[in-house]
Amino acid sequence: MINVRKATWDDRDSLYNLAITDDVRKASFTRKQIDYQEHLKWYQKVLDSSNEYIYILEIDGDFSGQVRFSYNKNENNYNVGISLVRTVRGKNAGVIFFKRSLLLLRKEVSRFNIITAYIRENNKRSQRFFEKAGFNYAHNTLVNSENAQKWMLKMNSIFVIAELSANHNHNIDIALETITAIKESGADAVKIQTYTADTITINCDNEYFQINDGTLWDGQTLYDLYQEAYTPWEWHDRLRDHAESLGLMFFSTPFDKTAVDFLETKNVPIYKIASFEITDIPLIEYTASKGKPMIISTGIGEIQEIQDAVEACRRVGNYDITLLKCTSSYPAPIEEANLRTMVNMRETFGVKVGLSDHTLGSDVAIAAAALGAEVIEKHFILDRTIGGPDAEFSMKPDEFRNMVDSIRNIEKALGEIRYDLTDSVVNSRKFSRSLFVVADVNEGDVISEWNVQSIRPRGGLPPKYFNIVMGEKFTCSVKKGTPLTWRLIKN
Repeated sequence: MINVRKATWDDRDSLYNLAITDDVRKASFTRKQIDYQEHLKWYQKVLDSSNEYIYILEIDGDFSGQVRFSYNKNENNYNVGISLVRTVRGKNAGVIFFKRSLLLLRKEVSRFNIITAYIRENNKRSQRFFEKAGFNYAHNTLVNSENAQKWMLKMNSIFVIAELSANHNHNIDIALETITAIKESGADAVKIQTYTADTITINCDNEYFQINDGTLWDGQTLYDLYQEAYTPWEWHDRLRDHAESLGLMFFSTPFDKTAVDFLETKNVPIYKIASFEITDIPLIEYTASKGKPMIISTGIGEIQEIQDAVEACRRVGNYDITLLKCTSSYPAPIEEANLRTMVNMRETFGVKVGLSDHTLGSDVAIAAAALGAEVIEKHFILDRTIGGPDAEFSMKPDEFRNMVDSIRNIEKALGEIRYDLTDSVVNSRKFSRSLFVVADVNEGDVISEWNVQSIRPRGGLPPKYFNIVMGEKFTCSVKKGTPLTWRLIKN
């Protein structure tokens, strides 16, 4: 089992032994033998720093590597270095390790856009690793002094989740194929649900347990629906391993404490609380106590119940909370999306916000992205013709891909707050207005609106000086089309 955690002082010897191995030193930029006492001083400084983060990889309880993130204030990004023991080289464990450590970093540092890796030009193995982890080579960035190439990973600020839910029809091959399609459709994560019919309800068919409210599932009992929709627990390892081998984050929604305990053995990095469990404060407290980021759908929650859920997380020391605006109707009418509520939740509860979307199409998700959603979740299905409880309001791969492309474009468009001009805009400024001589004039002629005008392009005095130069005299003869400058004017 792969476990990723933040480094502690107790890891000092393991890290030292890794750092002095021949293969690690040959791949690094510092090839000299490292003194143990120097290592201890350096390591203590790193642990005390607010700009350095080291995460430890353990496989089946054994130390297997480390990844270090160092903040680069000049570029406002993080540089990354990763070292693995020889026994895990060439396996997907390294990429999984990096992805999980990146999630831990994002938990500590919410805002950064770029991860940078510097790799020796001849280190093809490291280049292949970082390429598999999603990095791209920044062309023409060879650092000659280090003989290194710069590789960059652009972070997505909007976390897109594909919900597998019941869209596998109890066929694990369909589930695995769906996860592959989820990766190809641009999602950041795949989410499943962890329950059985017996952990979420009871086998009873009296009026309380019958579904007859104008839903897609009318005519069934709750037990029968959940028996049809649940994801077998024995699938979790295969689904997780497949998702993580593709670079997808894998996590789940637990519906009772036994599911939380089970998911803890799978080392999931996030927990999601479903809309209909928002009132189950003991479940939320227990789940939040595991210290993982919490995502909570608010679909059936009234404002006090949402507040109760947030306070339940904080009561056990968990402050990494994201509330998702959700309309618990399947499919949900677009006019009931009320996305302004999502914006208000950020202000009201002091948390991150996003959208769990059950509307048809991608309009609502795209609008949420433009309004500042940090998480967007949509149900995903290979093909709606395969049927299933959630098929009608789930997105096909091409639809999901188009939605993700739009979301990523919105991310680019939102950008950042800046008033300085980009290179492309600076280049366009040459076509802005300025003061030009628009008629041939002689020395001593008076400047008037007949011989000087504000026109395109740039080159002359800014137009704000137009009224100031009126009535002044030319110092020399000037041809039509000459930019007006101060040296042409008698003061």
